[in-house]
Formats: sequence, structure tokens, C-alpha cells
Amino acid sequence: MLGVVEMSVHIVSGIHIFLGLLSVCVGVISSIKADVWLAHSVSPIWSGGFFIMSGILGIWCARKKSSYVIMCFTAFSVVSMVVAVVSIQLLRVGLVNQTTDGHTFQKEKKDMLIYVSLAATGTEILVCMAAVVLSCRVARVAKEEQSKQRDGMFHVKVLGQKDIVVVTKPVEDAEDLTAV
Repeated sequence: MLGVVEMSVHIVSGIHIFLGLLSVCVGVISSIKADVWLAHSVSPIWSGGFFIMSGILGIWCARKKSSYVIMCFTAFSVVSMVVAVVSIQLLRVGLVNQTTDGHTFQKEKKDMLIYVSLAATGTEILVCMAAVVLSCRVARVAKEEQSKQRDGMFHVKVLGQKDIVVVTKPVEDAEDLTAV
């Protein structure tokens, strides 16, 4: 189970990094191509940076599995999702022209870079949702792994307010030894 979760986190993190690099590249090309820097031409750059950072934290999370790194990965995935929503709103502004009387109309000349960036950012929202679910899964696996390491010779079971029962751990290795 651990291997599947770890591999899934690596895959999602790789997608984070790929979409982040794609967004940064599209943003740089859009900024170079633009006569005036507007929000929709540079938003892929800073949103791509968040996506890349989420991917790096995901890889670190899959390797280290500490509660702090897992929480950082979860939080950064949620922040990246919010950044992606804001970026989509800014990119939508690049698809329309606004008149001085407050009306908007669709631009005649379509900028394909905006559509590529919108697709990458929309996909990133889905990846962020998957990352949040997977980070919860990693936390569960890490907790189970940690509890297995802490199991000693016995454990204490509290039945009531004052009743404490010491329960010895059944020897699982003895069954394995008798089978050999």
C-alpha cells in the first residue's frame, strides 16, 4: 500500500512541476510578445511558480513522510488551487476588450497562449484536488507506519476511569517460527 501511495504522490508531483514549467514558459513568451505587460500576460509566471513549489513539496513529502512536510504539501496544494482560480480570472480578462462605458466584447484576434495557459491552469486545479486527497492518504500511511514502529512488548488498555489493564502483545513471530 505504501508503494502505491508513494508512487501516486510522485506522479501528481511530477504533473505539478510539468504544469508549472509550462505555465512559466507560456507566461514568459506572452510577456515578451506583449507591448504592455498586463495581468493576463504575467499571471502564468507567478502561478507557475506556485505549481512548481507544490510539486517539489510533494516529492519531498513522499520521501520524508514527516507530519510537517505532509502539512506543508497539503497547505501549498490548497494555496496553489486558490492561485490557479485567481490566475484563471486574470487570464479571462485577456480574452475581452473593455470599452470606456463599461461594456466588454470578445477580441477578434484570439491569443492561443491564453488558451494554453487556461488549460494548464484548469488542469492544475484538478491536480491540486488530487494532491490534497493523496496527502491525506500519505498522512494515514505515515501514521500507521509510525504506530507499527512504536509497538513494544505490551500496551496499556484503559477500561474505566481507574481500571488499567496491561495487555501483552501476541507474539506474531512465534507463528512464523512454527511454520518454518
